[in-house]
Amino acid sequence: MFVLAKRKNQNRTKVRSSRMTSSLQHDPTQALILRTYTTLYQLRQDWGGSFILSLGLDLGGVALSMAATIAGAVSLAIDNEPAHLREVARTGAVDFTVTTLDEAIRAMKNEVRKHTPLSVALNADPIAAMAEVVERGLAPQLFAIFLPPHPSIVEAATAFYSLGATLMDFTAAPHALAGFQSSQSILRSLREDNDWILQTFTCDTPAALRAFDAKALDFLPPEDTIRRRWLQSAPRILHRQRPPHRTLWLTEAEKRALDQSSTLECSGNNWDVSS
Repeated sequence: MFVLAKRKNQNRTKVRSSRMTSSLQHDPTQALILRTYTTLYQLRQDWGGSFILSLGLDLGGVALSMAATIAGAVSLAIDNEPAHLREVARTGAVDFTVTTLDEAIRAMKNEVRKHTPLSVALNADPIAAMAEVVERGLAPQLFAIFLPPHPSIVEAATAFYSLGATLMDFTAAPHALAGFQSSQSILRSLREDNDWILQTFTCDTPAALRAFDAKALDFLPPEDTIRRRWLQSAPRILHRQRPPHRTLWLTEAEKRALDQSSTLECSGNNWDVSS
C-alpha cells in the first residue's frame, strides 16, 4: 500500500515514536521514491523537458512516477490493473489518469515544451499501448518496466534504445535485464563514495515534520543539490503519507548531529535504517 494504515486510535494523544517507527518498517514507499529519484539524479541532474516512459504501476512504478516529478520530468506510466489505478488516484501519485494515448500526448506535450514536470497514468493494456507508442515514433529519454518479461517489451526497448533512450532496471533483481542498467549498481557506488545509508525519521505531527525538514535543510551544505532538492520537494509530493516521516540519505555522523540538535516532536533516537 502507498499510504500507511490509519492509526486505530484517532484521539490527540501522542503515540510513542518507537511504535510509529515500527509501523514504518512495513511501508518502503518513501525510501523507494528517494532511491529512484537518486538514480535519476545520477543519470542526469536536469530532467526538464524530458519524457520518461514506464510499464506497470506497482510500488516501484509509483515510485518512478513520483521521483520523475521531483526530478522535473514528464512521465507516462501504462497499466490496466484496476487496483493499481485506484491506488494512484487515491494517493495522488500521478497528476492525471487517461484512457487513450492521444489524451496522454495532449496532456504531456505542452509540459515537455515548457520543461514543467507532469505525471500521467494511461489506463490501457501495457503491451498494446507500448506498441502504439513505438508505432507513433515517440522517443522517451528513459524507459523502465515493472512487468514480467515479454518479447514485445524487448523489441520496444531495442527501438527506444536506438532513439537514444536509457533503459533502466529499478527493481531489486540481482541481475538487470539484458541491455538495461541496474539502479542498484548506481546507488551502491554512490553510497560507498559518500558513506550514506537511508534513515527514516518519524514525527508526531505534520507540523513537527515541517520543522524537521527545515532544520535538515539548514543542516546540509548549499552545494549538496541532490539532498536539498529532495528535502524541498518531498513535503509537496509526499504530504499525504501517515504517520509523518522523512527518509534521507545520511552518514552516521550526520545522523548523530541531527539527533543531538533536534528538540522537535520527532523520533530523534529511533531511526529506521535500511539499505
